[in-house]
Amino acid sequence: MPRTDRPALQLQARVGQPLAIVLDASPGAGLLWQAPAAPAGCQLVAEAHRPAGAGDGGGVQQRFVFTAAAAGSHTLRFVLKRDWESAAQAAQDVAIRVD
Repeated sequence: MPRTDRPALQLQARVGQPLAIVLDASPGAGLLWQAPAAPAGCQLVAEAHRPAGAGDGGGVQQRFVFTAAAAGSHTLRFVLKRDWESAAQAAQDVAIRVD
């Protein structure tokens, strides 16, 4: 399956305040978002998955929490892939402006 790049998400954060980044995933198909390394002076933490719908094997929402120690702009590139495959199924850029 060819990789799909999704339109970039544009988010705004405040210095020192956590910002939630929520992405839909399909763990039943083995597809989970892989987070990039956090930029210098920032922290990016993955939290527990939350069901996105009813029923077993359904989608989930993956939640990542981003915190920046200083003002600036950052672009994070998440990739949706199966652990056992080297190729990503999709990519999601998240542009964050920190004030």
